[in-house]
Amino acid sequence: MTDALQALLVPMLSLVGCVVVPTLFMKMLVPSLERGRSVLNFRGREVFPGLGIVWIIWAGCAIITGVGSAALGTQSVMMMLTLLGPLALVAAALGLIDDAYGTSADRGFRGHFRALGHGRVTTGMLKLIGIGAASLVVAAILGQIALWGVGASILGRVVGTLLAAAAIAFTANLVNLTDLRPGRALKVYLILVTLGSALVLRAVFVGFELGSSDASLAVIFTGSLYLALIGPVLAVWRFDLGERGMLGDAGANAMGAVAGALIVIAMPMWTLIIYAIVLLGLNLAAERVSFSVVIERTRVLRWFDILGRLPEDASGAHNAESSAGSPSDVGDSRYHLEEDHETREV
Repeated sequence: MTDALQALLVPMLSLVGCVVVPTLFMKMLVPSLERGRSVLNFRGREVFPGLGIVWIIWAGCAIITGVGSAALGTQSVMMMLTLLGPLALVAAALGLIDDAYGTSADRGFRGHFRALGHGRVTTGMLKLIGIGAASLVVAAILGQIALWGVGASILGRVVGTLLAAAAIAFTANLVNLTDLRPGRALKVYLILVTLGSALVLRAVFVGFELGSSDASLAVIFTGSLYLALIGPVLAVWRFDLGERGMLGDAGANAMGAVAGALIVIAMPMWTLIIYAIVLLGLNLAAERVSFSVVIERTRVLRWFDILGRLPEDASGAHNAESSAGSPSDVGDSRYHLEEDHETREV
């Protein structure tokens, strides 16, 4: 197949498979979700859980798109979708379990490990173990082509695999920690996946295993990968920001895991070490510091956070931010009525 034909078909495959299909599916699914269970968001407004289902849909589409890209004869970054799809599926499935059966009794790493010490496995711990294991498998496979793995010694490959696995799992939890306001987690994911795509594009030009010898094709294929990765965001953006539904753990964990895997594949070892340490610090800081409070007190972050969100007095709903600090938890709602409970996530 000619380069020109590949340059035309790969973006089309990405657009249809990972953007159009999930968008149409969610458009048809949302009416059913709206008739089902509802929870209260941070304004006290009823919304439906379940937007995270888009990542389960996307996972299947991503695998098919990646395989289809390979069938076109392209040895490109698009093949990463065959790995990111299963990772998203595992993270979303475990997130759905936590959304459905998780409680507010055990919050944060300390809460889940405390429960484990008493012989009880929480849904959060199940998620931690499951996503951690999936991250380790993905990292081990990525080690064959990642910048930190190519040419490394056996010891270096092992260390890199462990660091990459930790970074993927920490990124999944970090994005989950931000899912406390409409659109916030989606925005964080977009930032991370944009960074990851930029790193991948740079890596393509320095000898990345899945790179293309043609510069223009490398840009097109990386752009097609980016388009595929933002497909779920485009599918649910209006429902999340419009306060009709919420992502829940299913969506937030899947987004974070995918973004984390994309970022670590294009990092040299020293950058991977720094990235893993920073993520560990942020996850531990969330045990004591409220990200919502930091965002509210930082003008630029607050502006970006409320960008595209409904006005404060939308629909006359009660805005419970004024009563922040009342320690309780509202079921599955990731935009719960309280201000400072990021630490319940894992």
